[in-house]
Amino acid sequence: MVQLWRIQQSYILLALLIWGVLITFTAWPILSPVWQDILGRFGVPLSAPGAVAVGLLVIFFGVYVVLYTFGVVYDKYLKLWREQLDVTYERNPYTREKLMVKEILMWRHMFLPVLKVAAPTDPAAKKEIEFVEKWIGTVLASDAVIRKAVGDSERAIESGSTNTA
Repeated sequence: MVQLWRIQQSYILLALLIWGVLITFTAWPILSPVWQDILGRFGVPLSAPGAVAVGLLVIFFGVYVVLYTFGVVYDKYLKLWREQLDVTYERNPYTREKLMVKEILMWRHMFLPVLKVAAPTDPAAKKEIEFVEKWIGTVLASDAVIRKAVGDSERAIESGSTNTA
């Protein structure tokens, strides 16, 4: 999975590079007379060594800047994907009120015991401990799948079994 993610991330840069090269070579026949005029103002003929290469690089970096600027504007200012994320967040109960199995196990067996020992007389800590215990209880009472998964995980861990299926 990590390798697929790395490939996907590298494809973004590779696609930008390929689009830049493609547009550069496609635009060169149209823009070469303009480049020839620009070079002519400085007394450099198009047949001079490197004149075509510099022209292609100018076009490429121009295209690259335009594509990159479009991406930045799309991401930072237009925020066209923001509403989609909001809908995803609103529809997923695990991002708001439900706890996942691992979260329940971590709260039950790691965080709550430490809080109970660290602040046994602090009323604010007791209130928070009660809140989290009530939250865990509510999630377990309302979802049989989570309740079963928590029970299965606790039994598997206590028995030393590596098979939780």
